[in-house]
Amino acid sequence: MASPAIQVCLQTIRDLLVEETRFLYGVSDAVEKVERELNTIHCILMDADKWQDKHKTAILRDWTAQLNELASRAEYVLEKYAVEVTSRRRGGNLIEKVKRFSCILGECSTVHQIGEEIEAIRSSLTVLTGKLQVMAPWGSSSSSREDQQHLLRITFKHVVKQHFVGMEKDIESLVSLVKDKSNPVISIYGMGGLGKTTLARKIYHHEDVIRVFGKARAWVCVTQQFQATVVLRQILKQLLPDEEKEQISNMEYSELVDKLHDVQMQKKCFVVIDDIWESDHWSILERAFAMENGQCKILLTTRYETVGPRECLYKLHCLTKDQGWELLQKIALPRELNTKQSSVLEAIGRQMVQKCGRLPLAITVLGGILREKSTPSEWQKVNEDVDSYLKRGNEKVKQVLDLSYNALPYNLKPCFLYLGCFPEDEEIDAGRLYLLWMADSLIPYEEKGKNETLRDVAERYLSELASRCMVQVQKDEYSSAYNKFTSCRLHDLMRDLCLSKGQEKGFLKLVDLCKQQAKYDSTCVDTASRLAIHYNRDHSDEYFNRRGVVKNLRSLLLVNEGWSNVVLKIGSKGCGTDFNKLKRLRTLALESGEFVLSKEVGKLIHLRYLSLFGSIVVELPLSITNLTYLQTLDLRMMLNFINVSNVIFKMKRLKHLFLNQIQVIGDYGDKLILNGLEEFETLHDESFTSCVHISDIPRLTNLRYLKTDVSGKDELSIIANYMSSENILLREAHLQISRCDFNSEEPSNNNNNNNLKNMLMSPSLTTLVLSTSFINFIFPRYQRGMCTNLVNFTLRGRGRTERDDLMEILGQFPTLKKLTLYATVFLNREMKCLATSFPQLKYLTLTELHNLERWVVDKGAMPNLSRLRIYSCDGLEMIPDGLQFITTLQELETYMAKEFNDRLREEVNGQPGQDYHKLRHVPSILLKDRQ
Repeated sequence: MASPAIQVCLQTIRDLLVEETRFLYGVSDAVEKVERELNTIHCILMDADKWQDKHKTAILRDWTAQLNELASRAEYVLEKYAVEVTSRRRGGNLIEKVKRFSCILGECSTVHQIGEEIEAIRSSLTVLTGKLQVMAPWGSSSSSREDQQHLLRITFKHVVKQHFVGMEKDIESLVSLVKDKSNPVISIYGMGGLGKTTLARKIYHHEDVIRVFGKARAWVCVTQQFQATVVLRQILKQLLPDEEKEQISNMEYSELVDKLHDVQMQKKCFVVIDDIWESDHWSILERAFAMENGQCKILLTTRYETVGPRECLYKLHCLTKDQGWELLQKIALPRELNTKQSSVLEAIGRQMVQKCGRLPLAITVLGGILREKSTPSEWQKVNEDVDSYLKRGNEKVKQVLDLSYNALPYNLKPCFLYLGCFPEDEEIDAGRLYLLWMADSLIPYEEKGKNETLRDVAERYLSELASRCMVQVQKDEYSSAYNKFTSCRLHDLMRDLCLSKGQEKGFLKLVDLCKQQAKYDSTCVDTASRLAIHYNRDHSDEYFNRRGVVKNLRSLLLVNEGWSNVVLKIGSKGCGTDFNKLKRLRTLALESGEFVLSKEVGKLIHLRYLSLFGSIVVELPLSITNLTYLQTLDLRMMLNFINVSNVIFKMKRLKHLFLNQIQVIGDYGDKLILNGLEEFETLHDESFTSCVHISDIPRLTNLRYLKTDVSGKDELSIIANYMSSENILLREAHLQISRCDFNSEEPSNNNNNNNLKNMLMSPSLTTLVLSTSFINFIFPRYQRGMCTNLVNFTLRGRGRTERDDLMEILGQFPTLKKLTLYATVFLNREMKCLATSFPQLKYLTLTELHNLERWVVDKGAMPNLSRLRIYSCDGLEMIPDGLQFITTLQELETYMAKEFNDRLREEVNGQPGQDYHKLRHVPSILLKDRQ
């Protein structure tokens, strides 16, 4: 029952006390009292989370709702006060100072008023604290229920499941690891319900394992109720002869450790430790195992990647579609059916397997339900509401997944619940997620280390959720080291858990109008602090405007999942998103739709995050300058240019700005001014020509991420000098250089060449697109320290290079993963990749290299290449012989003359192509003949 809302409010108050101390004079004592009261309540509710007395849970839930309201009020009042004081203290000229003096009395009055409001909130909190403390101690009336749940979770070595599908290769791999002496500890990890225990049993009873270890095998189930002495005794009782078992009954921890160690020194032992939850638990147990002589082998099963040593981790995955259907079929259809009926049931069954997320536990539970249903109509009825039927199956699936949620640290629970905002099966952009978490105060300032940003902390949080198998993370193989993850997603059943927990705790409500029979019910969202609405072309403007307003809403996300021609008016008086009634809003995301944004947006003084990503919006209201706390502004439009007044530089708290197609209007020129934004961290400008003054970039002293176009020699000089500075905080730069003359025959262009060299020496450079026309261009010769973090390089432009060793230079870039050469004429007709070149390259594209006739790849070159594209290289005679040695190559695609492609085909006129033997090992070959 611990409230994420109270936790978030506490974090906001702590951040205010750190960031706004100068504006909280006169009320800071009262604020600190509120913080202490909320902290006490939060601690009580953290204990109450373990309390399962059904008769009192309803009372506790009601009080938690009251606490959420009080916490939200406190947060709103304090921030509003800080904003008012900030606006009054702006300015420095004489007239403004006179105005400032005249406002002192009004400010004193505000202090008095705010003090009264805070005291009223604190008084109400005190009353609720007393009520909660009367109900403690927690758990005394529910111990029997907890004991029952614990007993149900204990696993046994002798319970072998009748139906076993899809783990044959896993068994083979794990048995091989068990027999191998090099890794004493093997850790099988994955989300709950994957079948880790089932797999471990198969290993335990495998004939090869029995042949090696004989009877010296032990099985112990740990669960969250960890007691080291109990676990060690259980292991010893299975390894010791009967006459010695009595001796261990009264042994303490240290004696048990010594005894187990001695046993392993005398004989080979195999121990399975099932369902271990904490790395600390393993640290306590591992002292008892003799790993130094290769006598013992330990197999762990856990939900966490971080439990156990990292040397031998074995991640278990969901079943494939075919394996899932095979498992369901074995359980639900033990009898033979006629062919016609069988095919219908298979089609329905495969749909249900997908809805179970291909999770073995869910499929098993569903199979038990379907076992008593044999007709297609009965199966279809279950298919239409799989979630409900799974809940009826003794709630086993929910209980298993609940354990993972309940074991989360309290700082991670709201971060996990926030993931419910996103559409089903969506690959959630990790960077976007971090910013949303930060806007909602889910990422605490006090967790920042030296030279860290809140984004770094958010990335750690996502990493922790991934290590606990709560989310599935993805890293783009061409991304830089700065981005640990590029995206994440939720397993279908984990998403269901996320949504049910979010609604239960009043944290989040998702209204998915794209699903059949989905309806908007205002009563179910009135108490939600975060609201996500997914809609499509079937929903009109009237639909949104007739609903009520949720008064305590913190986050509003409108996501158009299928492009709609409906224009939604956002924020106007009287509509469903009336900004006058959404004063506590901190996050506003209007994505992939067409919107008219009201000037009333300026009244959302608590707003941290405003996104119009992928939308059509004609103009950004001038009133955005009133958004004192705004941290993130995303103006990446879908089709149109958005008119933006040149006032961004006035938004002093702005940290992250995303642009693509904007039209700057107003009195300050046609490029955005950013000078003066001291907290600014991210400039992501996808425009063909930069929308900002490049000269402002060196003045952004806190800048960490830069993506922009650098056009002309003056801008090139500014960026090169900036990136060669030693004291900048910049971590990642994605640059496109255009309209710069690199003609080596012109002395006036030497500066351009030197600037390019300086830029290549910057450790911040991760992506470079050199897009220009050039004549006799001499690419800088490689030297140590050059391009130490360059991941993606594109050389594009009409002209020629005097370098006949260009590939030799590029091949020395140590981190280069993606290389594109486009429309470049090589003076030399031969291109050579040396044996040690391109150690990290994975993706190579050659396009319109018209002068290229011969390409040589030495054995050992490009050892990690996985994708190769060759387009319109008219002079190239054949692919290099060296490709046959690149065993990592997975895809080859060409758009070349038919004569070239015929050499690569498996069969031409009954004979293999002349060069087919070089590509025999490549799984995917796509050859397109150029006409």
